[in-house]
Amino acid sequence: MDTGSKNNLRAASAVVLAMTAITASDALVKGMLDQIPPLQFIFLRALVILIILGTALMFQGKPIPLPSLRQPWLLIRGGCEFMSTGFWLFGLQFIALPTAAALAWTSPIIVTLLGIIILREANSLSRWISVLMGFAGVLCVTQPWGAEWSLVLLLPIATAFASASREITTRFIDVSTHPLQVSFITVLMVAIGSGIGATLTWQPFGWTLTGGILVSALLVSAAFPLMVSAVRLGEMSFIAPFFFSAIPVAIILGYLFWGDTLDKIAIIGVCAIVAAGWLNVRKPKVHAGQAVPHEVRK
Repeated sequence: MDTGSKNNLRAASAVVLAMTAITASDALVKGMLDQIPPLQFIFLRALVILIILGTALMFQGKPIPLPSLRQPWLLIRGGCEFMSTGFWLFGLQFIALPTAAALAWTSPIIVTLLGIIILREANSLSRWISVLMGFAGVLCVTQPWGAEWSLVLLLPIATAFASASREITTRFIDVSTHPLQVSFITVLMVAIGSGIGATLTWQPFGWTLTGGILVSALLVSAAFPLMVSAVRLGEMSFIAPFFFSAIPVAIILGYLFWGDTLDKIAIIGVCAIVAAGWLNVRKPKVHAGQAVPHEVRK
């Protein structure tokens, strides 16, 4: 096996580990949301992640950035992340983890659509087919014609749009800004937004929730270096489909912890979403700088 193939396999493994960490955090959070308001949880976890990112910046000799109107796209990116996280956790209170994950992970497909519309990126028949397949998959998962349809199913879809918007705004951020600094400002904006809202619903919490918040923050923070390693090691066209490994992990965890299952139509929808994501990256040309789902919702 040549060096390129080995690096691709290592990168794919890093992506799968990162997606497993993120999804495990989601499962942990879902079990805690009946004990703590979502905005309070977002705020407290964001504070822990800020400490982790700030420490990493100091070790690398990089200055800790502060929000500035001189870089408005950083602020907009943070706002998109705040909306994505809020929509996700509010929806996760009411929706089975496998269903929520399948809907939220349509974001790479939405990135393709927004890239064509907003960034004027080159489009092709395969890209449009992937977009149509993705939205057909969403219809199969949500089944708006069925008796179990609920407006709360729109929350993970809103998560996907907010996440995709976050990725698009990344294209407009000054390339001299270190990735850790981008992440720090993003999480800082989440902390500010959720902190304001959390004051209205603040509740006391004990050591059990404190431990859960710390574990969730560590899992999310661990995903960052794994994603960076994956992007540096592997070819984007090879590793991008592995981002969808979050969906089967969510299905397994949802079944193990809550007995959640998908019906046949929903399973077809999940397959359509994954296939659409795969088709989207399996194209002859990969444009430099194309947005990839490299950061978490939360």
